[in-house]
Amino acid sequence: MQSTPNIRRTVTFVVAVISGVFLLISGIRGPTGTYQIVIDQLPNLTQNQQILQIANTIAAILITISLAGGLAVIAGGILILMNRVGTGKFVIGLGAGVGIPWLIMLAITLLTTQQVVAVVAEYSTIGWAGIILALVARTIAK
Repeated sequence: MQSTPNIRRTVTFVVAVISGVFLLISGIRGPTGTYQIVIDQLPNLTQNQQILQIANTIAAILITISLAGGLAVIAGGILILMNRVGTGKFVIGLGAGVGIPWLIMLAITLLTTQQVVAVVAEYSTIGWAGIILALVARTIAK
């Protein structure tokens, strides 16, 4: 571990902490429902009990991290500060539910429902700020 983190990692850490605090205040967390759907549908794809048990364990870990929401984003920022950038970005994404799949699902929801106000109102202003800052933190981390 380096004795002094570079500026980019420090800025990423600060942005992640602010994002995490906003997410904690708003109560937003990662996409736990998505993981539950995968758990529910996996027995339709395979009957191998070992695969199902491994998948359930992995999903349980992902759900636990996602439920932590803002805490997971802050933990990801700490990991990035400690030069564990890849892991930190992954944890931030789990905590905030931020990623390309989430953005695609949001765009589809906005287009199909044409209820922009309802979708925007689902997350408070602080929540949206937290989500956007989490995306920014993941983007500036290298």
